[in-house]
Amino acid sequence: MLFQELGKMKRSWIMTSIIMIAIGVVMIMCPVRYMGMLVSALGYVLLVAATVMILNFLSSKKVLINYIALTGALFVGLLGLFVLVHRRDILQILSLVFGLVLVIEGLSDLYNAFMYARRAGRTAWWVLAVLSVLTVIFGLILLVNPWWDTPAALKQVIGGMMLFSSVASIIRIVLTWPFKRV
Repeated sequence: MLFQELGKMKRSWIMTSIIMIAIGVVMIMCPVRYMGMLVSALGYVLLVAATVMILNFLSSKKVLINYIALTGALFVGLLGLFVLVHRRDILQILSLVFGLVLVIEGLSDLYNAFMYARRAGRTAWWVLAVLSVLTVIFGLILLVNPWWDTPAALKQVIGGMMLFSSVASIIRIVLTWPFKRV
């Protein structure tokens, strides 16, 4: 039972990374004139995701973790409304949010690489450390935003960093997964 749940988690993480790769490719390839439509689609997707999460809460047991999920769903719904209301400035806000997420994710992955992968005797722990440092550097670059001011350039950079982050996440999952056959 536990191994089945862990297998589901692994598949879920890999599918999330694949979806993020697709979003990164769309951001890189999408012309600037269609960015308004892409941002609107993002807002609607966030609202639909929030609705599904709220409906899952209504059909679940009322325990603490489900209330935490409900709080996350309400936050996602508010974020979707914010995206729909502030379509013009969303790329700058997205670069700040995504840059912050990259820095936090990179620091967490660096900690995990040194504390767990290195101590567990994984031979590729240094690959995880290098990917983590690169993730932190890319997040800081997005936060500082020194070289691009146009929405077209910012869209390209965010898409590229989404691609890198997703690929690094898949590599991390494959290298650190403790079970060979799940």
